[in-house]
Amino acid sequence: MLKIIQDEQIIRRCQRQFVKSFRPFADDKIPVSLGHPGASVKARVLWSGRLGIWFLSRKTEEGRYWNAFGTVQPKRDATIPITCEINFPVRGVDRRMGGALARDLAGRIFVVHRGKLGGSRKGVGKSLFADHYRGVWEMMEEGDAETPVAVIGALQSPRLVRQVTQFIRKVDRIKVMASARSPQMEMPFHQIEFRETLVGERYCDIEKDKGAECDHGLVVGDLSESLRRQGFKVGNDDFHDLFITNARKEITAVFQVRTFGSPASVYSGATRLLLNSLRLPQPLRLVLVLPEKADPAVEEKLKKLRIDTITYEWKGDQAWFPGLKPLLGALPQADSA
Repeated sequence: MLKIIQDEQIIRRCQRQFVKSFRPFADDKIPVSLGHPGASVKARVLWSGRLGIWFLSRKTEEGRYWNAFGTVQPKRDATIPITCEINFPVRGVDRRMGGALARDLAGRIFVVHRGKLGGSRKGVGKSLFADHYRGVWEMMEEGDAETPVAVIGALQSPRLVRQVTQFIRKVDRIKVMASARSPQMEMPFHQIEFRETLVGERYCDIEKDKGAECDHGLVVGDLSESLRRQGFKVGNDDFHDLFITNARKEITAVFQVRTFGSPASVYSGATRLLLNSLRLPQPLRLVLVLPEKADPAVEEKLKKLRIDTITYEWKGDQAWFPGLKPLLGALPQADSA
C-alpha cells in the first residue's frame, strides 16, 4: 500500500522535481487562455513536439500546485481546453484534487491520481475514469481513509515524463469516449489498430512491483512501434498486449509483456498467452517479452510449450528489443499474402 505525503517541504521538493523533468522537452512557450470550469485564465504554456502535449505549472493562491496538461498544439492567444490536471496540495490531504504524491514501503515516491477528471462535459468524472482507465492501480492510505489510485510513475524514474504523457493521452481518450458514445467508438475486428487505452490493468494487484509496472505501457508502446517499423500490422484488445496480422487479417503472433522477471511473473505471462490463444486460429507464434533472460530451467519449459522469449533493454527512456527481428523473420508482413 502507498501512503500519501503530507509534509509541506517534501511536497515542495517533489513539485520542483516534477516540473524540472519536463523542461528539457519544451520547444516553445505560447501565450493562451486556458478554459476550465468557472473561469478562463491567461497563461504561457510550454509545448513539446516530441511528447505531443503542452504543460503549465504554477502555485495558486488557494494552496495548490497547479499542473495542467493538454494534447493539442495551441495557437498564440487562442482559448484552449485542459485535458488533465495533476495537482498537488501545498500541504496535508485534499481529496478534491485528482493528483497526489505517495510513498511506498521502500521509500520510493510516486505520482498518483484519484481519477477526478473535471471538465464541463456531462458524464466526465471519477466513475468514468474508474470504468475505463487501464494502467497501474494501488491502494493509498490518506489520513483516515484508503483510496484506490492510478499510479502514474515513480518520481525518480528516468521515464516519468513519458509515463505522464501516456496518462494524459489515456485521459484524453476517455473524455472523447464520454462525449462521443457511438458505434464508431467500438473497434470491430476488421479494424485492427494499436490502442493505448487498452494497455494496463483495471484493478489493483498489490503483489506487483509498482515501479516496474509503470513501465508496462511504455514497453508495449515501443514494441508496437518497432513492429510497425518492420512492416507488420499491429493491434491489441482486452486479451492481448499486442498481436500482429497478415494480409488476410489473421493473427499470426501474440505478445505478452512482463516488466518483472521473477518466476511467478514469467509463469503468469505464459499462462495468459496460452489461455488467450485458445480462441485464435492455429498455428500461432506466442512471444513472451521479458526485462531479462529467464532462468534456463524456466526457458526450457517455455520451449516445450512453444513459447518464444525476447528481452528488452532501456536506451534512455526508450525500450529496445535486440532479439525481435530474427524471431519474426519468417512471419509474413502486412502487405504479404
